[in-house]
Amino acid sequence: MRAVLAFVMVAALLGSATAGPVDEPVARYAPKGMPGQPTGGSRVFAGTEYLYVATLQTIAPRTAGVAGAGAMIIQADPALGIGDAHSLAEIAVQSADQRQIVEIGWTVDPGVNNDLQPHVFAFHWVDGEPSCYNGCGWVQVSPHRRPGMRVSPGEPHRYEIKLVNDDWWLFYDGEGMGYYPQSLWGGRFKAAGLTQWFGEVAAGVASPCTHMGNGKLGADPAAASFDELRLFDSQGASVAAAAEMGALTNPALYTLGRLTPTSFAFGGPGAATGCCTPSTCLAAGAECGSIPDSICAGNTLACGTCGGTDVCTADHLCPSGVGPRDDGDAYDVPADRGSGGCCDAGGGGPGVLVLGALVALGVLVPARLRTR
Repeated sequence: MRAVLAFVMVAALLGSATAGPVDEPVARYAPKGMPGQPTGGSRVFAGTEYLYVATLQTIAPRTAGVAGAGAMIIQADPALGIGDAHSLAEIAVQSADQRQIVEIGWTVDPGVNNDLQPHVFAFHWVDGEPSCYNGCGWVQVSPHRRPGMRVSPGEPHRYEIKLVNDDWWLFYDGEGMGYYPQSLWGGRFKAAGLTQWFGEVAAGVASPCTHMGNGKLGADPAAASFDELRLFDSQGASVAAAAEMGALTNPALYTLGRLTPTSFAFGGPGAATGCCTPSTCLAAGAECGSIPDSICAGNTLACGTCGGTDVCTADHLCPSGVGPRDDGDAYDVPADRGSGGCCDAGGGGPGVLVLGALVALGVLVPARLRTR
């Protein structure tokens, strides 16, 4: 009843989406770094390197009532290297001791989502201990939007965290998706002491080939960005943020650019040696079929299939012009991700991806383990 009443209140204030109903979020365990701390990840996934391009704002003790943060974030589908866990962009609201945390953002993470497309995610920490993605106490409320839903790269969307009736609510484009109840923290997490906005790569090595953002360095005018950075009080009123540079783990690979108190650009292409990123089917002008990879020698790219009854032509085109890029099927997927150390530029579909040890170990969490 509490969830229903809360959602009615939020919907009345902010409106609701018109999309169809969504499934319940699926809780999954996978690597997640403690915001801004390269060595502060989950011990369950020891050995993972966390790389950051971050901005932050420390909330002075005398500044009472800060209880949330938000931003307009450009969504992307960064290429993910073999053996790497994820590339994401997020907002984190943390307690003064930085041990209580709520997070929201988008992520490309095959261990969580079973594909290489960007999805919304939710996460939280209690007393410095990580939980799981999209579950572990999460209360789903919206019938339209949820953690785990797929989103479109290249589009700006508003992500927000707000304290509502002492519970930590997560919002996507103004709609309250659901919340983490205050009971998870025993009533001890009711204000922000630190807020962070950042990009994060979780990798097997300190210099991965995985992209951050859209693969462009922060100074590039076309780089992914955070805009309209805001803070919220416990009543939902907002003020402009005053962000400054935070963690910058490996500036040779991933950089910050165009920094203002309320915006910044971020990202990078990852390492240029020791691994490679295949050229895309789009860049090669191919709509369908398998073509040689011009960058990763010996590899091929499975571009997907044509829509409807079309048959792929000898020059890898769809006669009607309706191919994978138009109807949502898989494209730009290397046929063999096990050789060459290649990355995939986010076009994966079922049956063609090798998702690695996370899936093999079974990151799907039984319902009985979804709460702490």
